[in-house]
Formats: sequence, structure tokens, C-alpha cells
Amino acid sequence: MPTVPRHSLPAPANIIVLNGTSSSGKTSLARALQARLETPTQHLQLDAFRGMEPNGYWDAWDQQEPKLVALKHAALCRAMHAALTEYARHGVDVIFDTVLWHREDWRYLLEDLDALPVYLVGVNCGLEEISRREQERGDRELGLAAGQFKAIHTGKVYDFQVDTTVSSAEHCAGEVLDWLGSCPEARAFKAMQSSFGITLAPDKIDVAYAA
Repeated sequence: MPTVPRHSLPAPANIIVLNGTSSSGKTSLARALQARLETPTQHLQLDAFRGMEPNGYWDAWDQQEPKLVALKHAALCRAMHAALTEYARHGVDVIFDTVLWHREDWRYLLEDLDALPVYLVGVNCGLEEISRREQERGDRELGLAAGQFKAIHTGKVYDFQVDTTVSSAEHCAGEVLDWLGSCPEARAFKAMQSSFGITLAPDKIDVAYAA
């Protein structure tokens, strides 16, 4: 197959960011969307990147050198965002299933995906229900979702939101698809950039990817 020069890439495809606590139903929603979207869409997961980490990578993280912990965190975020960027820049739509919990999570996202078409979708779920799911699934530290619950959506701006507390992934996917069918303008990303004092740089991508 022929080599594709960067200067001949198509217009960037869309990135849909699903943000919510652990056990809020993001992955089930992403898979339901992926199965029903007409355009072939990649599903990129925080869990998939975490699954590549060596055993003990974050053990006793609070006793590790702070600069090392910060580097590990930044590397994880930026590696995921680099993958998102490349898919989008090559015309491939992407669903990003993640947990934007810490302020740094948001800052890296808002900087790294600057000038790309990004939709921010909030995935809500009641505290009692996420705690029940967490215990039922058995592969999460108990209390993780509850610890994220209060801060995950506070002060955040979204283009669209769903609530998985009682609604199925299929139902929520239908809501998202109906919304996408209205050809909405992606506004939340710019609003979040503004709240972080990040200036939109429309020529950043073109300069970085000049042939």
C-alpha cells in the first residue's frame, strides 16, 4: 500500500470524549455507540492504556518522588491524546472513554487536542448505583468511584450529558445518536479551554504536522 504524506491528510475526524466516574457505564456506552454509528469509529480506552502498565507501576505512588509521579501521569495522558490526535488527523472518528478527575487530566486534554473537533459528553450515574456496580464487578478498588463522584462533573461544561443510573447503554447511545444527528456545534471544549486560560491556536496542528 502507498505511503500517506502528512501534507495530504484529510480534514480531521470527530473525537467524542466520554467522561465519568469509574463504573458509570462509559465503556458499555462507547461499545453501544461504536456498534450503531454509521461511520467506522475507533474506541480508545483509559483502561486499555492502564492495562499495558507493568505490575506495581503505581504502588505506593504517594511515597514516590513527586516529579516521577507527575511524569508518569503526564506520559499516560499525552500518550492517549497522541493516539486520539493521529486517528482524528487521519480521518478516523474516535470515542475516548476516560476519567477526567484531576485538574491536570483536563489541562493535558485541552492542550493536546487543541484545534481538533472534540465533543465532550458527560456520563452521569448515581452514587449508590456506581458503588453497587463497583462491588459487583470486583476488579476495582472499593470506594474509587465514590471518591471521584463529587468532583468529576463539578464546574465542567459538556456538549451533551446522559444518565446511566437506570437507563441502559443502548438507551443512552440512542440519546447520543439523536443528538449527533442534529449536527451540533462542539462548543464545550472551547469553553473549558477558556476556563483554564488556554488560548485556542487554530494553526497549531498545521504547523506541527507540516510535511
